[in-house]
Amino acid sequence: MAIRSWIICWALTGVSLVSGQAQHTQWFMGYGAGLHFQVGGPVAMGGPLSTGEGCASISDAAGQLLFFTDGITVWDRSLNVMPNGSGLLGHTSSTQSALIVPIPGQPDQYGIFTAPASAGFWTLSGAAHHYRVDMAAHGGLGDVVGDAGVLASSVTEKLTATRHANGTDIWVLYHGFNNAEYYAYLVTCTGVEGPVVSTIGHAPGYDAMGEPEGFMGCMKLSQQGDRLASVWTHNTLATQGEYRSDVIVDLLDFDNSSGVLSNLQSDTLGSPDDLYQGYGVAFSPSGNVLYTTANGIFSGAYINHVRQYDLALPLDGPLQLAAIPVRGFGTVQLGPDGALYIARSNGATYLSRIAAPDVVGAGCGFVDEGVSLGTATSTWGLPNQWDTYPEPVPFDPIPLADTLICGAVDLVLDATYTHLFQVPAYLWSTGGTTASITVHEAGTYTVEVLLPCSTLYDTVRVERGGMDFTLGEDLWICDDQAATFTAPEAATILWSTGDTVPSITVAEEGVYSVRVTDTIGCVTTDSVRLTTRNCACAFYLPNAFSPNNDGINDVLQPVMDCDPAAFELELFDRWGASLFRSTDALARWGATGVPIGVYAYRLSYAWHDGVAMQHRAKTGHVTLVR
Repeated sequence: MAIRSWIICWALTGVSLVSGQAQHTQWFMGYGAGLHFQVGGPVAMGGPLSTGEGCASISDAAGQLLFFTDGITVWDRSLNVMPNGSGLLGHTSSTQSALIVPIPGQPDQYGIFTAPASAGFWTLSGAAHHYRVDMAAHGGLGDVVGDAGVLASSVTEKLTATRHANGTDIWVLYHGFNNAEYYAYLVTCTGVEGPVVSTIGHAPGYDAMGEPEGFMGCMKLSQQGDRLASVWTHNTLATQGEYRSDVIVDLLDFDNSSGVLSNLQSDTLGSPDDLYQGYGVAFSPSGNVLYTTANGIFSGAYINHVRQYDLALPLDGPLQLAAIPVRGFGTVQLGPDGALYIARSNGATYLSRIAAPDVVGAGCGFVDEGVSLGTATSTWGLPNQWDTYPEPVPFDPIPLADTLICGAVDLVLDATYTHLFQVPAYLWSTGGTTASITVHEAGTYTVEVLLPCSTLYDTVRVERGGMDFTLGEDLWICDDQAATFTAPEAATILWSTGDTVPSITVAEEGVYSVRVTDTIGCVTTDSVRLTTRNCACAFYLPNAFSPNNDGINDVLQPVMDCDPAAFELELFDRWGASLFRSTDALARWGATGVPIGVYAYRLSYAWHDGVAMQHRAKTGHVTLVR
């Protein structure tokens, strides 16, 4: 267990409403308590609630109150009970008894999710339930419509939410009792889907005396929807009839595309003589700092703690912000002004406040009596809000981008949209109805992805470029000539010689290449090999040779400046008898056994001079000496 110190943070002044959070500007909680967040700070107001713990409230985009609930009863904005707004299966003694979410694609429709008290041991049901509120009904004051929907059973008192990665649907999370299962339900325009189950972390259940334990305490998802934190109380029987309890803080990663939790980090708070219970948890707006509350007998004294975790560090080293012997700390909730508010029990007429929750250490601005509730009193709970509502996350659901096609190739446009519980249909501007199509031509293509309650659209522009050209076949030239190669007209031209002009003239043999780029960025390359040869084909045959093995002029051999296309050499004695004949231009006559004298030869050969085939025939004499 890490060594922990404590510090009371200095107060910070200044309050401003966070843009876009009007849906959270009116809170009802505790025993007749309420707050109305305004420019300049929250103002106390009264209300009809009388709840020991859980509650939830919601306003519209202009900050006008819509309704609120303790998990059992639903009140409208006139502070009257809604039609059918009684008998919900949450509980005033459930930590997070209720949660309100808008129904995607249905502006006047809201869902209320409830969590039972003590995993059902104190209530009629241990299951999670959901209800629908129609705000268009009852003259715009709302009505709870339809029967209760039953979800997982049994569950703890933990209940939170965040947006799906698509920016439209909403994840609602519960935790099971007597297991380590998190249940992630997805709220879509068609209803409540799921759950996706993640088995990880603490498993509340029954203690050594067979009593249920660990069901109490909050869990929250960060504003970014990528992390979840929860607090637990774990009881053990230290000696016969004597209990001790620890606080467990769990931190997990949440995939808001799949609903899966992973990468558990955990911290345990307590010592052998403690009776210690965890309650509140909340992230700072950036998601980089975590706050928890705990209450009980700590090191022999009744004490209540607020702790701060810097999530850039391992989870087991929190900073203790406050250690107060009276009036326990309850729920921690982010307000629309960007500050954190902490419920206070035991008759407190105020809430604690952390003005700058993203600041680590004393600069966070903890104030014990941070905001007055007038004459009303706080209890353990504050409205259970999910901090990513109402701002949706940026989202581009269809993976299409403007595309350039270079050359004579086809392009596959893939608009596949994946949803855990819905199967989309597709309609392309080409008439195609599959998730992907193959296009051959340049142009603008559109796709509609048809979902049960909405349609996604995307448009992609396809350009085709590239040049169909060639430098020609490989070429040979006479070694006293030059060759010219020409590229097509283009935006840029680069030859392997470094030249950037349309044509180059070269005389050295080798491989020449060119890279041309057209006006829309397509690159085309080609290359050609140039070979040179001697086109004059000069001929030389010695008029004498001496085959005496002295290494000097021992053989008769013709010398030519080209590779002839045809060749024939023949030698004769004085009587016209043939002594040697060869069609090999590299032929060598050593005159073995032939006496000295004068011998006649006849030579014919042919070569190509670069324009036409040339033929030559020669006769003559050669003298053999020893």
